[in-house]
Amino acid sequence: MKSAVRLFIPSQPTLDLLQFLPSLEPPRHSLFPLDLLDGPAAQRFYLARAGVYHALLHWLRAPGEKIAQSNNIVLMPAYHHGVEVEAVRAAGANIVFYRVDADMRIDLDDIASKAARPGVRVIYVTHFVGFAQPIAEVRKIAQSHNLRLFEDCALALFSCAPEGAPLGSIGDASCYCLYKTLPVPHGGILLAPDVPAAAVNPPPLLSTLHHVAGLTLAHLEMRFAGLGRAVRRAARAAAHATVDKAVAMVQTGTSHLDTRDLGLGASRWVDSILARTDAKTVVARRRLNFSRLAAALEGVLPAVGAPLPPGVCPLFLPVRVDSARRHGLDKPALMRRLHAVGIDAINFWSTGDPACDPLEFPEVTQMRRQILELPCHQSLDDGDIDRVANAVKEAVGHM
Repeated sequence: MKSAVRLFIPSQPTLDLLQFLPSLEPPRHSLFPLDLLDGPAAQRFYLARAGVYHALLHWLRAPGEKIAQSNNIVLMPAYHHGVEVEAVRAAGANIVFYRVDADMRIDLDDIASKAARPGVRVIYVTHFVGFAQPIAEVRKIAQSHNLRLFEDCALALFSCAPEGAPLGSIGDASCYCLYKTLPVPHGGILLAPDVPAAAVNPPPLLSTLHHVAGLTLAHLEMRFAGLGRAVRRAARAAAHATVDKAVAMVQTGTSHLDTRDLGLGASRWVDSILARTDAKTVVARRRLNFSRLAAALEGVLPAVGAPLPPGVCPLFLPVRVDSARRHGLDKPALMRRLHAVGIDAINFWSTGDPACDPLEFPEVTQMRRQILELPCHQSLDDGDIDRVANAVKEAVGHM
């Protein structure tokens, strides 16, 4: 490919240890617009799904009961990853799904209708890819039926609602997944003022170091081309032959719930890296990269969420691959072409919870078939974004 400069464009931000190590006491940056995530109501876990579980378990369990009541209904979006549904179900909930349209917007009318059903206790709202849902309107629905409101901000760290309120500050509780947005080895935060602190165990040290090494090696491959790629491959081969066989790793980003992970806290490494994070810089770079990539792909693949609304910190650029079908490409085929040239495109949420009927939610079924995740994170510069755009154009026959 003519524009190829670097060999690897990862889907998530990488960790540059040269920036991490020099100062033992770096300036403390504000992690969140209201510093909520540093307050006493914030609980840190290895994974965000643990926070979801602990909050719902507390809300659904009646005083004196050891298990939740069978009629505890939680309304959840039909468009979901799947593991968050499993976490809510593990807390004792019965789940009723509500509609999400083809542009990732929740259906307020469907929520209002289902919120009136007997047994509904909680409305669960997900801010997809950093785009704000009409959370103030959902709050009114919840209050009118005396329901709890949970905001899933796993994909929306640093994003704000149109009026400026940080996402996650409007509901009764919220969760954030740190490693999706930031170069940390793991980390989830539950923000829930009325939920007692959960007893957690320290995370496995070797698993944490394994993830830190992976983030650093990814940075080397991205920034130092051939040498970085060789070092990363050698390190991964050595790990597969030794550490991976001897140590049980706690994986991040998995699609299914492992209840053994629900009691793990976050490492001090996470707080150390967060202390060096400038949220404003992260947001500005992600917004710039999103807009640059969306503009470059205009007329090639339609982007969801472009032009970017104010206040959004985009997790990635979601594009629809339906227009690539005229070139004989479906989502898996386009992914294979991009992976072959070092672009870590992701098959975003291609499947969901088996209890969610795809025939009942055709827009969600369409998104699962079409939406492809392209990287726009803060580790990428203008040249990286241009390389992603050129790779996509070449893959679908626009070059």
